[in-house]
Amino acid sequence: MSASSPCISICEVDNGRCIGCGRTETEIVEWRDYPEDKRVAIMDRLEREAANGGWLADDAFSTATRPGAARSSTPNA
Repeated sequence: MSASSPCISICEVDNGRCIGCGRTETEIVEWRDYPEDKRVAIMDRLEREAANGGWLADDAFSTATRPGAARSSTPNA
């Protein structure tokens, strides 16, 4: 069984990365085609990034609208 995924169903992309799971847009699109060992390696990287303060800007969840911030919805993967 290979169903590993960091998806937490907050599927919104900001600056090329999902604000929910941290994957890049490419990783999200290609996730189902990746072998399990590559998925685990990506999840390990995401965990390390989170432990080091994450990849999001300090104001990523600010309620103020940020001019020029590109946001788009992506399907769960």
